[in-house]
Order: sequence, then C-alpha cells, then structure tokens
Amino acid sequence: MKADIVVVGAGPAGMAAAWASAKTGADVLLVERYGFCGGMATTGIIGSILGHHLNDKEPAVAGFLKTLVEKMAELDGCEKWEDAFKKYGISFDSEILKYAAEQILLNAGVKFLYHSYFSKVNINSGFIDSIEVVNKSGKMTIEGKFFIDATGDADLAHFAGFECAKGRPQDGKTESMGSVFKIANIDEEKLTEQVIKETREKLSKLRKTGELKIFNEGIGGKGSTIRKGERSFNMTRFAADATNAVELTQAEISLRKETFRIYRFFKENVPGFENSYISAFHINAGVRETRQIKGLYTLNEQDVLEGRKADDSIARCTYWIDIHCPLGRTINAHLCCKECETTQPCIMLEKHKNYLPSRNRLHPPENDWFSIPARCLIPEKAKNLLVAGRCISADHKAMGAIRVMATCMATGDAAGIMASVGLNEKCDTHSIPVGKVQEIIKQIGGLF
Repeated sequence: MKADIVVVGAGPAGMAAAWASAKTGADVLLVERYGFCGGMATTGIIGSILGHHLNDKEPAVAGFLKTLVEKMAELDGCEKWEDAFKKYGISFDSEILKYAAEQILLNAGVKFLYHSYFSKVNINSGFIDSIEVVNKSGKMTIEGKFFIDATGDADLAHFAGFECAKGRPQDGKTESMGSVFKIANIDEEKLTEQVIKETREKLSKLRKTGELKIFNEGIGGKGSTIRKGERSFNMTRFAADATNAVELTQAEISLRKETFRIYRFFKENVPGFENSYISAFHINAGVRETRQIKGLYTLNEQDVLEGRKADDSIARCTYWIDIHCPLGRTINAHLCCKECETTQPCIMLEKHKNYLPSRNRLHPPENDWFSIPARCLIPEKAKNLLVAGRCISADHKAMGAIRVMATCMATGDAAGIMASVGLNEKCDTHSIPVGKVQEIIKQIGGLF
C-alpha cells in the first residue's frame, strides 16, 4: 500500500491530522490498530473533551473538533457546538463518536486500514521510506512521502530511532493510568443533594482507609455519555509504564478489578443504583503519559504559566498542569505538587521538591492561552515525520497541560496541514513554511 501522507493512530490527534490533510486534497491513509476511530475517546471512554475553550464566549480549539461536535450533534450524540464549547468539558456519546468521526473522514476522502498494528520503520538518513504493520493478512508494507505519528506513545518516532524522553527526568516515572467506566439504569431522580453528600462522605472514608483505591469522591457525570440514567466514572489509578506490555497487562487487570469493586459499592450503598449495571468497561486503560519526542523546541512549564505566544504557533492550549500521582497513590495524594500531603516515602518530595509545580500556580493566566509551536511537532533529526497529540515535544510538567483531547485535535490539525504543505513545497519537515501552514489552519476554521 502507499499514500502521500500516512497517519498512524486514529485517536483525537490522528483523526484530526488525517482530516486536515485530506481537506487540502492530499492522498491520506489512516492506520489504526482497532476497528474504529476515537482513541482514548472511545477505547478509553475518556470524557469529557477538555481544553477546548478560553471562556464561555470564545473557543480555543475549532477545526476538526468543531466539525466532529457538529456531526455528533446531528446524530444526537452531543450538544450543538454553540452550546457545547461554553461548558468546562464537552460531553458526548462515545459510541456515536465512532460513527461520526468515521463518516467525517470518509467524506473528506481519507482511506482507512483498521486492525493493523504498527511494527517496523524502514528509514534512510532521517527519511522514512515505509513502515510495516501486522494484521490478519500478515505483514504489510506501507509507503509514504510524509508520516504522522499519532500513536500517543511516539511509537513511530521511537522505533525509527529518534530521541524521546519518558516521564519526569529524576526517575522516569509517568503520570498514573486510570480507567473510565459507565454505569447505566441509574434512577437519577433519587440522587438528591443529601444522597450525593452522604455518598461523598462514605467514599472519602473508604479512600482514606484504602478500602477503595480512588482519587475522586464524586458520583460520576456526563463525560463520555449524555444518556439519561447513565454516568461515566473516572476514579481509579495504576502506576506503570504503558510502553511495557507486561506492566500494561497488569494495569488492565488491576483497573478492571478495582472498577468492579467501585461499582459494587454504588449498587449496594447508593439510592438510585439498586438496578444499575456496568454498561461499559474501558477497552484500553486510560494512559496519560509515556514518551515525548525531542523536537526542535520543547514546551516547558513557564510557557504554560506565562501564557507565552510563539511566532510559529500552530495551536492554542488553555488547560493546566494536571499531573496525576506517578506513584499511583490515592491516599492524601491527588496532584503531584510541592504541597502533596502524602505520608508515604516520595523521592520527589524528599530530594526534588523544587522541581515540582505548586498547587497555587498550575494554570495559564486567566482568560489567556499559550502557544504550541510548530517546532514541537518536528522530531529533531526527522526529515519526513511529524508528531501530533500527547507525545509532542514537551517536558513532564507541560505535558500535563497539553495531553487533553481538544489540544490533541488541534495539534493533529496542524500536523496534517504541515505534511500537506511539505508535500506541495517538496521540502522536508525542517523547511516547512509556517506562514502557509497558519494560513491553511485559518481556512479550515482552526485557531492558533
């Protein structure tokens, strides 16, 4: 197989990259290991979509995100864009997203290859000639002129030999994983303020004693569901390296076990949950952080906190430094910061406290955003590879801000357009004229 632009991974970043490339008229192939699009929005049933707005009057991300929300709204899977973008998070039906995204991409002219797992890169002097995937047909070679790594884990960049970092510099620990799950057939009319208050109190006690390994004492919400009587829950943690298959397997088993224990608590103790059932487990554990490429620029904590703008900006980000405890702790530990109250040993608090962000300073300036430069999408020594999504070039702290789905879509839009411009200009990634990229981002309704 061959295409002008090959996108690996059909999550938030990959969907956007394929769509944006195809919108410019490029021949695009989207390779995905599952049989549907969505990435963490569908395999992880992560919701809601975050990082999408500056305030309730001004979006920070549009482009593919807006197109997707509008399509889901048509299919009764989301609120209309003009209402959805005003909310802190955009709630959606994760099953509708699978279909809506696929139809958008097909209509744009994107070609698909599902059930195909990236396995090898064939590279020569920084130029990727082809990649290999493994699927039911055996091994397949896919040739391309430009490649976009939207795997979330920088798999393509890593196995091509381009430098990557992983986790915090002191010990390589990454943000903990989690699992989102859904419970349906809830009688939500029984969830009075008093019931919610009492449930939170019970959950707090169980968290403090360690009987339930939860970091969130809420009773779910409309994140990756919008259906009456159904709620999605994001409560669990597991510390592991998600690029290690053995550890990832352990995480899946442990998270499902803990999920079921949490569900039993709700069913047996909370009014309204008497006849409820688990309507969805995650398909893939909710991975927050693994590898980051070493790009031409590495986004850092001060870029986030100061709301820095770059001349080569290709996306806006409004989210904050949200680092889930890399040790997977839930007792007296939520955000990884200087003020963490854990009583357990922690190398960061004991030896590297000055590195940690402060709980009092995690956000960009109010009603402001920071730039994601085009340079963050370009691996330092790559000639025809771009990266989009949570594995772009960012340090551990900045990564805690740019990993959310709306921002991943924005970097996907940009990577897709950068590849198209590089193709048309017959130049490598280091020579792509950013001005032309920015012009096309505007044309597709994007923001930077």
